[in-house]
Amino acid sequence: MADRAAAATSQLRSVKGLPADEKLPAEPIASAAGIETPRSSQPACSWESHDGGLHACIDRVDHMRPFLMNVVSNGDAWLFIGSNGGLTAGRRSPDEAFFPYRTADKLLRQPHDSGVACLLRVDGRLWEPWRPERPVFGRRRRLLKHEVGTSVIFEEDDVGAGLRIRWRLAPTEAFGLVRICSLENLGPQSVDVELLDGWHQVLPPGVTEQTYARYSYLAAAYMRHELLADTGLAIFTLNAAISDRPEPAESLRAAAAWSLGHRAPTRLLSERHLDEFRTGRLSGSAAEIRGEFGAFLVHDRLRLEPGERHEWLLGIDTGLDHAGLVELRHRQADPDEFRAAVAAAVRDEAQAVRLRIAAADGLQRTADRATTAHHCSNTLFNIMRGGTFPDGYRCHPEDVATFVTMRNRRVSARHAAWIAALGPMNVDDLRVAAAARGDAQLTRLIHEYLPLSFSRRHGDPSRPWNRFDIQTRDSDGQPVFAYSGNWRDLFQNWEALGHSHPGYLAGMIAVFLNASTADGYNPYRVTREGIDWEVPEPGNPWSHIGYWGDHQIVYLLRLLEAHERFWPGELA
Repeated sequence: MADRAAAATSQLRSVKGLPADEKLPAEPIASAAGIETPRSSQPACSWESHDGGLHACIDRVDHMRPFLMNVVSNGDAWLFIGSNGGLTAGRRSPDEAFFPYRTADKLLRQPHDSGVACLLRVDGRLWEPWRPERPVFGRRRRLLKHEVGTSVIFEEDDVGAGLRIRWRLAPTEAFGLVRICSLENLGPQSVDVELLDGWHQVLPPGVTEQTYARYSYLAAAYMRHELLADTGLAIFTLNAAISDRPEPAESLRAAAAWSLGHRAPTRLLSERHLDEFRTGRLSGSAAEIRGEFGAFLVHDRLRLEPGERHEWLLGIDTGLDHAGLVELRHRQADPDEFRAAVAAAVRDEAQAVRLRIAAADGLQRTADRATTAHHCSNTLFNIMRGGTFPDGYRCHPEDVATFVTMRNRRVSARHAAWIAALGPMNVDDLRVAAAARGDAQLTRLIHEYLPLSFSRRHGDPSRPWNRFDIQTRDSDGQPVFAYSGNWRDLFQNWEALGHSHPGYLAGMIAVFLNASTADGYNPYRVTREGIDWEVPEPGNPWSHIGYWGDHQIVYLLRLLEAHERFWPGELA
């Protein structure tokens, strides 16, 4: 028993970062400020309601090994984030990231290289929430994730000062990545706080994943960032497209960052201000920064009375044109309306994703909350790969026309009048109408028509086959029907989706068979546009990821078995 106690004490010293000969401080039950600190240092799980939604909560999450999370939106905004705060986020694909797109191990090992920056000076003492990564005596950290995966909350208590800081990160279709922050005084005394908070290592459009990985130093030389004095809107751009060709190459898109709710803010554009704040020598702001990676930092001072809470918002988006920047600037003119719009956007994301999960039978209610949430999460990740049918069995004639033309222009030309005359109908009626035309090629195509949406090859940013391209709306804001995935991702996930929409099982089987060669070879990637065969690349160990039919035939078997259960004898 004594050996076990000694080992536990040694482990606790290691966790707290204390030397072997230093006496361990006693864990208080409650601080003078009134914040309770538990006796145990072990993580604890619970369920809590925040902002109208149920969240899974891990208390003392810093006592666990860091792990990666995927936070989703209903649109093309994406966020990968570690439990220790390391993150990457963006729009549509890794090439449109707000912050550098890095593999999971780098995000977790270097969590503060980019993304959120938050520093506070409390009554003259420096406090950097969620730094360092190891547990710190006198600090208590909690992590909360929304039950449908659309937001995550980071919370830290400074027990001695009686302060609690919390920020919620939520990717949204309307505003990009939104961060909702609050600082609360839970103690009996007033507290003076100096704050430097925002984003850092911001990427402007045009700095792709490959450009950052190979030419980041060169890319910085092209960067120009400016601050609009009237609204405090920060704009991040490239002076020109990054190219060595002797030709004009304008870069006409921008990233933008904004903030709301500060009392007397000074907005800054350089990461250099982070170290300046740490040393207590913060310099003035500049309206323009060139030749370095951008930041959007807000400096402010406030006094919090006992029980008082201060709230503020930050946002960042990318790929904006001139009209998008003007609209964002116009929204900032009415802070109250802007704040309400952001709050509504965050709520709408959760509701829209919930409806997608419901359409795939992912919502249930049992006595075990963890099991219920696990089923919901499994269904969400399933439809993020294979997609879901937002309109059930209803087919849109304009999308049918687009699909047939994209897959076979000759067939489209032969049946142009018929396609033009199509009206809204369900998928069974569409197949019957196509078969009546007596054209085997048209029949084949219509059987492959699957009006799927929300499909994306998601996963941790560590594997080459997880590269994704999220398409949910076109440039006019109209819904896009599309799916994309490697062989295993699609058919493995369609097996479950087929139980929610058995009327599409015949179409899923048609896609499987039409993407298989006579000798049993399957392509690497299957998309709505067609199939993507691999091209040998000497020296690239990832250029042969295709699957032979004997390995994948079980997916066909599962689809056939499901079809037989719903329509016994039809296949025979």
